[in-house]
Amino acid sequence: MKKILITVSALLFVSGLMTTGVMAKCYTFTNESEIKVCVPGDSFSDRKLALEICKKAKGSDCGNVSSTSSSCHSNSGKCYDQNGNASRSLSGY
Repeated sequence: MKKILITVSALLFVSGLMTTGVMAKCYTFTNESEIKVCVPGDSFSDRKLALEICKKAKGSDCGNVSSTSSSCHSNSGKCYDQNGNASRSLSGY
């Protein structure tokens, strides 16, 4: 019975890790401190999309992803969603 509980606990832990890995993110970049881009995932292609949106908004290279969070709040409207639309606040990512 103890082995079953340990196995079930391990499976729940691993499935929890897999679920959090799919969560959307808001990214900041090494060469751009004011622009943040929020996209619906955290895969390589999602990060690439965020970099492309930043580059288009800035007009030049934003560098690499430097950090992530679940929201973006900016008085200057430098939060961009996955469609490249600017906003002052994005949350739930």
